[in-house]
Amino acid sequence: MTTPNTNTVKIGILGAEGRMGRALLSEITKRKGVVLVAALTAPESENLGADYGDITLTTDIRTALNTCDALIDFSHPRAAIDAALMMHETKCHALITGTTGYTDIEEKALIASAQNITLLKSGNFSVGICLLESLVERAAKTLANQDGVDWDISVHDIHHRHKIDAPSGTALMLGDAAKRGQTSAGATPKTDYSAERIGGVIGIHHVSLASELETLTLSHSANDRSVWAAGALSAALWAIKKPTGLYSLHDVLGL
Repeated sequence: MTTPNTNTVKIGILGAEGRMGRALLSEITKRKGVVLVAALTAPESENLGADYGDITLTTDIRTALNTCDALIDFSHPRAAIDAALMMHETKCHALITGTTGYTDIEEKALIASAQNITLLKSGNFSVGICLLESLVERAAKTLANQDGVDWDISVHDIHHRHKIDAPSGTALMLGDAAKRGQTSAGATPKTDYSAERIGGVIGIHHVSLASELETLTLSHSANDRSVWAAGALSAALWAIKKPTGLYSLHDVLGL
């Protein structure tokens, strides 16, 4: 295991064996001033104790939280919530989570943890998606203000065949942006969702705003999974300097 110097930011990964966990490992090895000190996986994993970069895979989250400065999570809701609730008793106080698929109750439990920790939550850590979210909200608000014109909004997401949740967390995030725009203009939110799970598609999102006369479509395609890993790591470096509370990628980018 590499020994970090006193200025090195120490990162832990929750969900280390997943696609995003592996992408984060690659990103961390390329980033100066950052070192991976904990790689957490599921208790039922057949690879416990196996090498993961310069460290080994473990389930010992308490030890991990007393070692790292920030924990980046791409696992599943229960694991993320457990980590958040345990975190306020440990050295690590920053949780950066991209996990999706929460129930309403789980979502509330996670958000409540921000009373004791620095919680940075995003359905997508792509800068492009974050900007798309802002554009969708602005477009929905602007179009809703057109007198006598009724606009429908549809969000469609396409992901690889192994992705479980549908619509995706990003699709829901974009839909919420559209609803905020419509509501701020005094309109009743109307947003439909659809999803495809096919092949190895990394992530494509289309937001269509349509009247009877015209259609506006705003889209984003992820070309490489590293875009989310890079965004999550940058968010972690930002979050460790912030006080307790709930943050998003919009805060990181100053949007």
